[in-house]
Amino acid sequence: MLTPKEALITLNLIPGLGSMRIQALLEFFGSAELVLSAPEKMLAMVPRIGPRLAAAIADWRNCTNVEAELQCAADYGVRVVTLTDADYPDFLRRMSDPPIVLYVQGEYRAADSDRSVAIVGTRQASPYGATTARRFGRELADAGCTIISGLARGIDTAAHWGALDAGGRTLAVLGFGMASLYPEENAELANRICAGHGALLSEFPMYMRPSRTTFPQRNRIVAAWSRATLVVEAPERSGSLHTANMAASDYGNTVFAIPGPINQIGSSGCHSLIRDGATLCTSPHELLADMGWLNTHRQMELFTPEPVEKEVPALRPALTDAESSDILRALADGHDTLDALCTVLGRGAHTITPILMRLQIERRITPLPGGRFCITR
Repeated sequence: MLTPKEALITLNLIPGLGSMRIQALLEFFGSAELVLSAPEKMLAMVPRIGPRLAAAIADWRNCTNVEAELQCAADYGVRVVTLTDADYPDFLRRMSDPPIVLYVQGEYRAADSDRSVAIVGTRQASPYGATTARRFGRELADAGCTIISGLARGIDTAAHWGALDAGGRTLAVLGFGMASLYPEENAELANRICAGHGALLSEFPMYMRPSRTTFPQRNRIVAAWSRATLVVEAPERSGSLHTANMAASDYGNTVFAIPGPINQIGSSGCHSLIRDGATLCTSPHELLADMGWLNTHRQMELFTPEPVEKEVPALRPALTDAESSDILRALADGHDTLDALCTVLGRGAHTITPILMRLQIERRITPLPGGRFCITR
């Protein structure tokens, strides 16, 4: 006999159902257990179910294995939360089609919705787009915002890394099951997020592979979880624009878009959003000001003010070659701003800034206007 939670997970495992159809079944029958015990003819009477899905639901014992699913989740360190659980995120309950099941690796907090910003954009990010996304992720996280994105290549990846640069919080909403990480090169990023900086979340069964339909489903959760949506770089036909439109129309969230060169296809979607009423945004400060998040109490313990009286740190010894060579080589290659150095070296600003200062003190580099640096000749 299945428990109510196991029954919901079982429904979520049946291919082709989805959250809207599961909700219709729950409204018709009253509980997941009654759905699974209903005769096929009665299941077919539910709107949007039909004979084919009714047959699949009636045959659930042969097409699902909830025990194996829960064991797989446990093996991956994933917690399974259902819509009826007390710790289900309240801010997702406002959705017309909330995920019936959430697979969670890491930790989400109630405060993650208070000052949450979805940073989204194209997978084929330009250097400008990737650098900008990482900068916004870093500075907004440093101001106490939780960064929401989808762990995809390009803008999503840069935004998550930016939040981690600041030691802040970020949530990655996945368009696939937790046992099918995509892209594989983001395994380190996923591990870093789960190591005290946020969570990975998915509504899909553990071994569900990504597809053209799973990513649009994922986007509605990104839109619902955030209070502001920032589109960094996106062409005209982009899932990011779909996320932005849902955020504005379904949840009344503020949509921001970053402009780019007018002849750059990758920025055409942002320009369309701005033309249609999205707020043009050129700095994290502008977003924080427009959202009313300037000069407010920061939620995270990471950002509690330090005591006024602090010990004066001891002078550090001169830089070693190992500490400075990577930065000097990157500067020589033309990566001459802090954002560019963070991106190319894959390191946080909090680790690079002190080295830049010491290289200036040792007169090995020279600061230039516009936040740029060059090697001292």
